[in-house]
Amino acid sequence: MTVQLDRNFATDRVRRERATQNTKLETASWTRWEAVGPVPFEIHYERPVSFFVAAGRAEIAFSDGSRLDIQPDDFVTITPDIKGMWTIIEPITNLYMYQDTRSGV
Repeated sequence: MTVQLDRNFATDRVRRERATQNTKLETASWTRWEAVGPVPFEIHYERPVSFFVAAGRAEIAFSDGSRLDIQPDDFVTITPDIKGMWTIIEPITNLYMYQDTRSGV
């Protein structure tokens, strides 16, 4: 997967942008999640969630037909009630938080 300089991506359900230094600092205490793959897995986002990709690469194919590649330094927000199929391309580490449990980034 090629590193893309313009990481901005937005639909009505999913947003991806390049993390700022401030975002990296704010997400440092969030819950850590790691996956090594390679078996794809499905997830149902029942609550809004945001995550910072600290390392690795993956692709999420959402039930609405959109596809999202993620790589280090991406900050992603996903709205509730959408399903997605994760495919881990390189072992990945994310720092995540459900938005209804925090004051905001």
